[in-house]
Amino acid sequence: MARSNQDKIIAGLFRLAWSFPFIFIGPALFIGKGTGGHWSWTAISLVIMATGVFLAVAGLRLVLKGFFND
Repeated sequence: MARSNQDKIIAGLFRLAWSFPFIFIGPALFIGKGTGGHWSWTAISLVIMATGVFLAVAGLRLVLKGFFND
């Protein structure tokens, strides 16, 4: 019987938890400053959103690796 790797699952959940502030701050900054402000605000908000997506996907991959011992 295969056991799950709890260290990988916990690390993945921490990565997912770190992604949530980026996921919510990025669009808020884009709507607040990016549409009417300088172009740099748009670029910063897009980088923040991309960081949030990257962290979320990496966290999900790590959680799945922990469950399926890949």
